[in-house]
Formats: sequence, C-alpha cells, structure tokens
Amino acid sequence: MRNRLVLVLATVAVLATPLLVTMPGRAQSELTPADVDAALEQRRAATDALTDATARFEQAMADEEFLRERVADLAREVSRLEQEIGARRIEVRELVLARYMSGGSTGTERVFTARSFTDIPVQNEYFALMNARDIAMLRGLESAEAHHAEQQALLESSLDEQAVLVEVLTGLAEELAGALADADAEYNSVAAAYAAQEEERRRQEELERQRRIEEERRAREEALAAATSTTAAATTSTTTTSAPADTSTTTGAVDTTTSTGGPETTTTTTPSAPPPVVTDGKTCPVNAASSFSDTWGAPRSGGRTHKGVDMIAARNAPIVAIESGTVTRTSNSSLGGLSVYLTGVSGSRYYYAHLEYIAGGIGTGTDVTVGDLLGGNGSSGNAPDWLPHLHFQYAPPGSDWVNPYPLVRAVC
Repeated sequence: MRNRLVLVLATVAVLATPLLVTMPGRAQSELTPADVDAALEQRRAATDALTDATARFEQAMADEEFLRERVADLAREVSRLEQEIGARRIEVRELVLARYMSGGSTGTERVFTARSFTDIPVQNEYFALMNARDIAMLRGLESAEAHHAEQQALLESSLDEQAVLVEVLTGLAEELAGALADADAEYNSVAAAYAAQEEERRRQEELERQRRIEEERRAREEALAAATSTTAAATTSTTTTSAPADTSTTTGAVDTTTSTGGPETTTTTTPSAPPPVVTDGKTCPVNAASSFSDTWGAPRSGGRTHKGVDMIAARNAPIVAIESGTVTRTSNSSLGGLSVYLTGVSGSRYYYAHLEYIAGGIGTGTDVTVGDLLGGNGSSGNAPDWLPHLHFQYAPPGSDWVNPYPLVRAVC
C-alpha cells in the first residue's frame, strides 16, 4: 500500500509545480483572475490524484479501528478469565484440602505450589478418588486455563499487528498531509499575491481619484480668483469723480490656501488563507487542499456504519460555513469531539466533527455567512491523533442524513 501511495504522491508533486513558473515574462503584479482559477484547478487536480490512495488509506484506517475493537474485547475476555481462574483455583484448593483431610497425604502439597492445574503430576490419582462433580470442577479449571492461554496469545498477536498497522498508517498520513500542504501552498501563494495586488490597485486608484479631485478644486479656485481680479479692474477704470483721483485701490484678498496633505492610505496585510470560492451560494467546508473518498455506509466498529465523508486536510486548516445560515448547536463528545451543527438558509442541515478548535464567537444561535470560519481541522473525539480530518454530514431540507460525497465533490 505504501508503494502505491508513493507513486501517487510523486504525481502530486508534478501537479504542484509552482504556477508562476509556467508563466514566463509575467510579474506577480500582473496576475489575473484567470491565474487564480488556474491555480485552484491545479490544486483540485493534485487532490484528485490522491482520491484512490485516500480510499485505500481510509480502508486501512477502518481495519485498524476494527483491530482496536478486537484488542479491547480480547483484553476484557482475558481479564474475565483471570478472575474466573482465580475463583476456580480457590475451589480446587478447598477440594484438595478436603480430600487430604479425609484420605491422607498423596502429594497434595504440590497443589498449593502449582502454577496451573496441568502442572500437578498426580491429577489422575485424584480423579480416582473424586466423584463426577469434583472432576467437573477440575476440568473446568483446566479448560479455563487453556482458554486463557489461547486468548492471551491472540491478544499479544493482535497488539503486535495493531502496532505495525499504526506505524504504517502514521507514515502514510504524514506523506498524505505533506502532499496536501504542497498543493495548498501553491494555490495560497497565487491567491494571496492576487489579493495583495488588487488591494494595491484599489489603493492607487483611490490616490488617483483624490489627486484629480484636488486638481479640480485648485482649478476652480484659480478661475474664481482670476474672475474676481478682472471684475475689480474694470470697476476702477470706469469710475470718475471731481476730487483728485485716489490712486490707492483696495481689492479683496482671495484666500488661495490649499491643503497639500495627501489622502490617508491603508495598510494591507497578506491574508493567511485565501477567501473561500463560493459557487451557487455554497463553498467547500474545508477552505484548503483536502482529500476524500466515498465511504458512505462503510462498516465501522461497534456495528455502526459511516454516515458522512471524511475530509483529510492539514491540522488547523480553516473549516468554514458551507452556506449562510445559523449555528444550532456546538458540542464536545467522546465520539465526534468538538463539533458544530449548522442549518443553512436553504433548510439543509450540516454536521462538522473532530475539530481542533471552535472559532471565537461561534455558538448556539450564531448567524454566519457562507465562508465564515467555524473552527480548525483536527482530531478531537475518537479520531486518531495522527490523522486530522473533518467528518462532514449533510441532510437536505426535511430529510435525514444522506451521502454528502456528491455535494462536497461538487463544491470542493
């Protein structure tokens, strides 16, 4: 299984070649929405290449879960047998003591030092003296000890098998997470560069708009000052009196003071994660590279079946509202861990489980907009620590939970 995944990861590495390298002669400031779309498609192609490997990995994970359940059952059975053997040994010792008191010494002291009933070399001698009930008691101890040895050996074998499987799964999980992180990094770099570019473009446009406004204001003031000066000169030249001409004229001073201060500028910061891609009012519940397969109805431990889709992604990857709606409940249970229940404006219901954390301000009754942060991807509840993933469930309006795979396949 590891070799097959390594081949898939090599394919992902090729798909994750930096997008900007494939665009010779273009600066990052020249990015277009088409470039961002191309980066997004490249990320999707990289995660699609992991689909089969993810399905095999999830099957191995389910196998480990069943093995874990078997180990727990065997441990309980071994413990029960040990208690049963202890009780039976007390009964046998009392029986042997009673026979000794009534029949004399026949080596019965060995019973009190024997580790198991089968260690007693004179058991046939006792059988000759005992009735059917006594024999049944001794045979019961012998059977319990044999069954205990068998179950103990099976427990130890299962523990070894589980340890090997967990080691393999841990390694594969790290490789899978690395491939997803690589695919995510390329898209995030393009999306973040485009967002910064557009913010700078908007800032420059605002500066240019303010400059034009300032120039227009100055032009109006200069025109008004010129018109006022012309009117004053005409009035002076046409006014005559008998008195000596007063050559001193006073004109109203025009305040031409202007503000030279430039408009306020805004400081931009590169977002840690790009904005979610929204299509038809919905977005992917994991705003990052994620890998998942159709495991609806797959058997799980405890007689359960899988009622959702497991979306593997980096730990703390943004988990967001798939559509606008209201958070109806948050919880923290041994099974689902930190969880969020969301009812969308469409009436659909969604369940997010195994979160690493729940975002601040998210609680019962919180209204959210599509793409709003609900929490971080994690492994709380009964999820293995070495595999952070989102367990996601979906129920259409007025319906019970249905297979969410087609929905997330369409929006992710």
